[in-house]
Amino acid sequence: MTRQIKPVENNQEKYETYRALKGRYAKAMHYGFYFEAMLIDYALLEDRLRSFLYHAGALANRESFKINAQRTKTVIKDILRKYKRDGENDSIGIVNISGKIKVVRSILRWSSETAEVYEERYPKALKNQCESLDAQALLETLDHIREWCDYRNEVIHAALNKNIESLYSDLEEKAVEGKQYADYIDSQIRILKKGNKVRKAANLVVEK
Repeated sequence: MTRQIKPVENNQEKYETYRALKGRYAKAMHYGFYFEAMLIDYALLEDRLRSFLYHAGALANRESFKINAQRTKTVIKDILRKYKRDGENDSIGIVNISGKIKVVRSILRWSSETAEVYEERYPKALKNQCESLDAQALLETLDHIREWCDYRNEVIHAALNKNIESLYSDLEEKAVEGKQYADYIDSQIRILKKGNKVRKAANLVVEK
């Protein structure tokens, strides 16, 4: 697929984009442009979930669109097979936000439910770091994000078929919620990535 929008090329560009969009979010909320605010919310959620997977060692690099880190792929596939929700398949595609949520949820369930003691460096480090997270609160947040995305999809894909009062009644609240969910995921990522222990244990490059 040919990109129509040039991606960032380094961390400085990423920082500038992040800062600019958070600034636009603040302006959108101030002036009541809640559709734009929700668009930025969605981008933030996608980015934070991707960052979680990166620091969990599931991605070979920040540009990956699939779980292809060979040293960790087998572990992640095994986690998914055992800890996905009933009815979910074993695929580990993360192109969309639903796939990211599924993988992150499975990792959290594994870290809090498995009694297995690991000797291999990568799963041992991943489990240790995840045990520092508030897994239950994170799992609940992921469920809220899934519900938020369902609402967002209704707004984006069928706005012209909605009762106008109903359409606008919850927009501001949902725009606030999306940002709150992204901020919470970010707070947990800071714990997960401390010392880059997981990526180092998997012998994966730690990108600046």
